[in-house]
Amino acid sequence: MTNFTLTIGGLTMWRHIWLIVGLLSLVSSFGCSLDNTPKRLGAYLPQPSAQEGVVTKTALPAEGVTSILVVLNDSGFEKSAPELRRGTLENLGEHLKTELHNQLPFQIHSVVYPEGLQPKRSVDQFIQLGKEQNVPYLLLAVLSSSEWEVFDRLPLGGYQQPSGMRGGGMPGYRVENYARLELALLDARTGQPVVTTDGQAWATLERLVVPLESNVYPVVRRAQTQPPIYPNSESEEYETLRWVSGQDAIAQAVMHLEILWKKNQAT
Repeated sequence: MTNFTLTIGGLTMWRHIWLIVGLLSLVSSFGCSLDNTPKRLGAYLPQPSAQEGVVTKTALPAEGVTSILVVLNDSGFEKSAPELRRGTLENLGEHLKTELHNQLPFQIHSVVYPEGLQPKRSVDQFIQLGKEQNVPYLLLAVLSSSEWEVFDRLPLGGYQQPSGMRGGGMPGYRVENYARLELALLDARTGQPVVTTDGQAWATLERLVVPLESNVYPVVRRAQTQPPIYPNSESEEYETLRWVSGQDAIAQAVMHLEILWKKNQAT
């Protein structure tokens, strides 16, 4: 997956405009479809700890956070997309680490992908992980996505009308992936969250029924304002779809965390 690069700049006006335009396009095209990807943070932390926003009276650290980044790919729900390949998950984890470094006063020592962490709704395993890693905080990132595939007729030249309408064309499939990235900053001593937030995004894969040599299919699309992305090969098409929506969900989650962080520091 290293052949694909999505560059997301700092928290500027253009960054906000990009996210707002994408969200408006998503709502107009798919309504509340993103809600089909349930929040999964509550499967790992006790309720109501996993509720979004500042969940404790403890103020966020004023001088920054030293932590490790704990990345989980959760697929334990109905309509979940298949688990990401390890290389794809690590690519997204490193991207998240970079975004956090760029936008927030976080010093992340390392990124870990513990396969032993289970959805137990308990803080015990996080307390143990904090002891093993010897850091004051854990930043838990839970990435999940749901996915649907339906038959469609794809434009011969791959061109979509501005209205989103498709003319007659070649038989194919449209795969819609709805990603969610949930973040929880945990106090490593207690396992309790200091702040939680999340981000959501979507992407669509268009592929032909019969594989043909084509310079327009398969293709992954996001909002109509964003350029299409062409997978390296048909064997990479689904993974590219999930990678694209995952990166966009990361961008929104980090933006939400930054807003909460700045709001807390201003009070």
